[in-house]
Amino acid sequence: MVHQKRDFDLLKAECTSDPLVDHVHHRIPVITTFDTPHVDESVDLLAPDRLIRVLASVPARAFTAAPHATIATIARAREQGTTICLEIGEDHDHSLALLSIVEPDVIITAPQLLRTPASAAAAKVVHSIAAHVERSHAVVIAEGVHDERARAVAETIGATYGIGDLYPALSVPDLLAEPVAPMPPTPVWTAPDVGTTTPFALATRNGIARRGTKHLLIEMSKTLEAQATSLGSPMVAVGTFQHARHFTVATAARWQAMGDEIGFAGVYGAGISVFRDGNVHRAPLDPDDPLVHEWTVAIVGPHFSALIAARDLHDNGPDLERTFDFVQTFDRTTVTQAIRSVLQRFP
Repeated sequence: MVHQKRDFDLLKAECTSDPLVDHVHHRIPVITTFDTPHVDESVDLLAPDRLIRVLASVPARAFTAAPHATIATIARAREQGTTICLEIGEDHDHSLALLSIVEPDVIITAPQLLRTPASAAAAKVVHSIAAHVERSHAVVIAEGVHDERARAVAETIGATYGIGDLYPALSVPDLLAEPVAPMPPTPVWTAPDVGTTTPFALATRNGIARRGTKHLLIEMSKTLEAQATSLGSPMVAVGTFQHARHFTVATAARWQAMGDEIGFAGVYGAGISVFRDGNVHRAPLDPDDPLVHEWTVAIVGPHFSALIAARDLHDNGPDLERTFDFVQTFDRTTVTQAIRSVLQRFP
């Protein structure tokens, strides 16, 4: 299936050389969508000198299978002016968890959402999409708009564009005779890129650090983890624990429970082995990385964001009495940037 998707994306890129594109690309937007794993290869095949708008589509399965590589691909695509698109389908919990990290310019909803608009699952999707659109002005496209009823439901969930039988393909003359409502320019608002940095450095830009013991930080972290778990909403959580020995059996159990509830949890530290257990992804930090001197718990979702970022003062004494400078923030931009600063460290 992976090879079929790649071949299909490459075929779509080649189709931009079709003579029909010559007739329309100066009058109406020509959009082509590629999955993020193939976007670099596909864009290289696009017909030159055509006004082609490229959408890099982020399937939830791509992120859950390779979160760090997907984040890196999205960053490269954005630098090249590519529109970022997130699909929200049957696995909507994983997709909704990614809204705040991917910050898509375009959201495409699957046809089944239009078939069950009054369900609790659909309501969760609608709330999450509305929160993201209000912050970013992203465009929502509904798939499966086959009749007027489906169109009405699509408008109810916040879609402004539709794909389906109600909008059949037209010949070029008929297409050019229609009034054109172009999609808004991109990118929509996203958290500014901050390059290589650490969560503590980000949090102290506007926050004043306080001093506390490791024992206090553990209890604060546990409270934040429990709050995220109890919300039961799709979210992304990232934790850095300095060294593998600090990620204890009890901590691992809490993060496993949280990952099961929220959709994605990343755990990092020097000496931690690369490992995935359900929704929990583990990876090692380079021992020379400045992040090894920090303790981080960062959580973000459509309706919630929080960060504890602490820097070890490396004083002597019992482990639980070691002191840290720390900052708390609930600013969504800072939390998002902090999570990305961790995820972007990995290929």
